[in-house]
Amino acid sequence: MSTVKWLRTVISPLPAKPSPELQQYFQSCDQDITNDVTYRAQVLLEGIFSNAGANKTRDSKGSVVLDSGWAEQRRQEALKLYYRVLTGMCKAESQRLGNKNLSLLLTNERFHRCMLACSAELVLYTHKTVKMTFPAVLEPTGITAFDLSKVIESFVRHEETLPRELKRHLNSMEQQILESMAWEKGSSMYSWLIVAKKNLAETINRMGLMAEPMPSLDFLGQQNRILSGNTQQLRDGAAEGSGASGSPQRVVVPSASNTHGPPVVSNGSSEVSCSFRSPVKERTSAFSAFTSPAKNRIQPTLQLAFASPQRPSPLGGGETCAETVINVFFQKVLKLAFVRIKDLCCRLQQSSEVWDQVYRAMQHILHKATHLFFKRHIDQLILCSIYGVCKVRKADVTFKKCIEQYGKQPQCKSHVFRNVYIDMPVRGDSKNGQGTGDIIKFYNEVFVPATKLYLQHLGSSAVVSAPMTNRNGDEDRNDTDGPGPGSPKVPSFVALPDMSPKKVSATHNVYVSPLRATKDLIMNIFALTAHILLLPDTCPGYEMHSIFFSDLRLKKWRVGGRLDFTEAGCDSRLVSDSLVAGSFRPAMPCDDPKLQVPKLLSHQGPVLA
Repeated sequence: MSTVKWLRTVISPLPAKPSPELQQYFQSCDQDITNDVTYRAQVLLEGIFSNAGANKTRDSKGSVVLDSGWAEQRRQEALKLYYRVLTGMCKAESQRLGNKNLSLLLTNERFHRCMLACSAELVLYTHKTVKMTFPAVLEPTGITAFDLSKVIESFVRHEETLPRELKRHLNSMEQQILESMAWEKGSSMYSWLIVAKKNLAETINRMGLMAEPMPSLDFLGQQNRILSGNTQQLRDGAAEGSGASGSPQRVVVPSASNTHGPPVVSNGSSEVSCSFRSPVKERTSAFSAFTSPAKNRIQPTLQLAFASPQRPSPLGGGETCAETVINVFFQKVLKLAFVRIKDLCCRLQQSSEVWDQVYRAMQHILHKATHLFFKRHIDQLILCSIYGVCKVRKADVTFKKCIEQYGKQPQCKSHVFRNVYIDMPVRGDSKNGQGTGDIIKFYNEVFVPATKLYLQHLGSSAVVSAPMTNRNGDEDRNDTDGPGPGSPKVPSFVALPDMSPKKVSATHNVYVSPLRATKDLIMNIFALTAHILLLPDTCPGYEMHSIFFSDLRLKKWRVGGRLDFTEAGCDSRLVSDSLVAGSFRPAMPCDDPKLQVPKLLSHQGPVLA
């Protein structure tokens, strides 16, 4: 189903107001929040779609006049989608907690803004609105990219009818957030990171990376009306729904326990004291899930993702909510890095051991040198990690090759390796500006000093030189060089042949794979054919009789299109060496020793009784 057809057939018939089931969740909170929800949706969606008018004209006075009909239709579609997905989320959370009181989630201002932004983005993408491409929906809603990333996965999970094209778009949005947008200056991610990893507080404050307080709805409504040139008041229905006092006065104040924490939005009442009701699950410590299997990783709930960073995590283990949220965010960053590292190493024709060590280097950087990600792109660190690992392994990989192969990846952009934040003034270079340079300059001045000890340790424990190939095609290996750290051991089979693919060229990526069959059948065929690979053309002094004698009866061996070498399927024994040797008789005397047939080996194949 196409995206436009999905909006027209699934979303458009829905009512543009909360369903009775959703209103029950609103009324089950500590106080009825229906008016707050409808007012917020009206303000934010009007600001988004007023800026996204498809047809803009100017009147006689030169003022901008929007196509109000188109914008109103898009607002209605986004509003209906918002209510539909919110109903599914509330239903799932209520079943998980066993209670319809979802005050901790439904009274969170940031959560609702993220949901409205996600709904509006899907509608804008469906109608191919060029003037409002992602991340244009962030500014009218007053949120950051890191905030939006918290609801993307839940949005997809709770809307089963979402077309595949929109799922791919949400995945693309999440990749953009993970690779660079969450690490930009002003991201709300730093408000959580400063609580999860207190040792980074000094660096974050020195670089001025903290996000500004989230603006109030009144400020956003006034700002959006000014930007759109529309001085008309909000609709009477939304104004009446907000009560006699107008919009709820939401004052943005810093957290009392941490002056650098995310802003807390209050409704003029005491803070919601709804506690988590999810069962406590044991966790060891922060960032411990990186080495655990994916099926054992505990995903945070929506309530946890939008709770106060200093609140103890309901998942246990002595963690705070900030540690759990950052833990999951880092997992996604590493997963994205793994996919791109593997693809780039394959393009550079490097072995799996290389990209495994590059991935471990990225893990080390994310854990121990997190500041390298600040105000940078993840691809910049991947390129430097690949070059650093290949350098200590003495592989024939240059930065030029890395950049050439990186240019073939779909997400490549030239500014990634041309303009890298270096965190120091560039003397005598006014073109790039202070604190920027190319990726080689970043590698030499920032990356190497921060990762030198780890790379040296990696080089001392890895196989430094690549295996050389001798004239016989075998690999010459130094017995003193062991496998790299964490590399799997090759299993040894004493009596069975090695059926793994073999690389036949040291300079070309060419492999030869044996026939796939059972080991017993392979051994039986080997015993039959080991001594009969002698062709008449190779030895003109001998004439070969038919190797398969009449009593072997191949037709009787065929069972279901395959040869049956079992005792039941074969009434004759396999050919022995003596019988094969006796089947050759000289056609003419052959005095040339070069043309004489060598004696057969004394290998005796297995004989069936």
